Amino acid sequence: MMKTKTLLIATASLLLIGCTSKPKNETFKVNVNLANADGKTVYLQKNGQVLDSAVVANWDAVFEMPKCTDNEMYGLMLKGWRRPFPFFTDNMDITLEGDAQNPNAIVVKGSETQARLDAFTQSYNELEEKLEADSTMAQADKDEILKMHCFDYVWDNPTDAVAHYVLYRYKWAFGPCEMRTMLDNIRHADSTLTDGNLKLAEEYVEKVERVQAGQPMVDFTQNDADGNPVTLSQIAEGKLLLVDFWASWCPDCRKENPNVVAAYQKFHDQGFDILGVSFDTNKEAWLAAIEKDSLTWTHVSDLQGWGNAAGALYSIAFIPQNALIKDGMIVARNLEGEALMEEIERQLK
Repeated sequence: MMKTKTLLIATASLLLIGCTSKPKNETFKVNVNLANADGKTVYLQKNGQVLDSAVVANWDAVFEMPKCTDNEMYGLMLKGWRRPFPFFTDNMDITLEGDAQNPNAIVVKGSETQARLDAFTQSYNELEEKLEADSTMAQADKDEILKMHCFDYVWDNPTDAVAHYVLYRYKWAFGPCEMRTMLDNIRHADSTLTDGNLKLAEEYVEKVERVQAGQPMVDFTQNDADGNPVTLSQIAEGKLLLVDFWASWCPDCRKENPNVVAAYQKFHDQGFDILGVSFDTNKEAWLAAIEKDSLTWTHVSDLQGWGNAAGALYSIAFIPQNALIKDGMIVARNLEGEALMEEIERQLK
C-alpha cells in the first residue's frame, strides 16, 4: 500500500456529483452480469444517492439511465460489499461482469474512460508489488514513489476525468499545497471542467486547509460510551489536547496506540490530555480495544464508521490521524512516535 494507514474510501469519494440530463429519449444501459448474486438487489448510485435498484435473476440485471452532458462516474452497490464499485460509462451502453463475492475484480466493458482507469490501476498495482518486493527500500521511499506515480498521471492528463478520479481517490497521500498545485494545473488547462471528482477534490482541499496547524479548532460534540455528550471546546479548555482519530479495526491505529499511551503517561500530570474519536461501528469492539490497549482517557464516537461527523469536520481521509490543540488553536497535525513526544514537550514549556 502507498501508506500503511487505513484509508478512507467513502461512498462520496466514488460517486460523483450530479449531471445535467439530456432529453429523455437519449439513454444508455448499464448491464450487470454477476455470479453468486441471484435473488439479491443491486443498487445503481451517483452523487451518494441511489438512482435505481434491481433484483439479479440468472446473474443479470439492467439499468437504463438518461445521458448526461458530462462523463460522470457511477457506483454499483450490493449488500455486504464494503463500498460501491466505481465505474465510468461514457454515456454509452456498458456491461459489468464479475462475481458478487469479489467486487474488486469486476470488469467493465464498453467504456474507453474506464479502460484508461483500469490501465492506471494496473500500473499502480504492478509498481506497488515491485516496491513491496524490495526489502532494501524504506517504506517512506516506497510511499513517495507511489505518490509521485499518481502526481505524474494527474499532471500529464489535466483534462482527463480519470486523472480527476486519481486526484480525489489518492488525496490522502498529498498535502494541501500539493493538491492545490495539481488543481491549479487542471484549471489552467481548462477552467470550464465540471466533473464530479474534480469538484470533490476542490471541496476536500478547502476543508483540509481550514483544519491545518495555525487555524482555529473546529468544535464538535459526540457521546461517550455511556451516552454522555462531550464537547471538544470544553474538554480542551486550559490544557494541551490531542484529538486522536482511530478505530479498533484499524491495524495502524493499534500499532501507534502504545506511543500515544506513552505520551499520555509522561505528560498528563503537566496538563496534557487526549480525546479519542473512534471510527468504529461496533460498540463492543470499540470498548474492548480501549481496555486492551490501556487507553485511559476520554473517548467518544457516533458509531458511524467512516461517516463519523467529527471526522468529516477535520477532513479525515485515513486513520490514524490527530490534531494537537492549545488555546483554541490547532498547533500541529498528524504527529507520531518521537515527533509527538517532542511537540508535546515543546508546547508545554
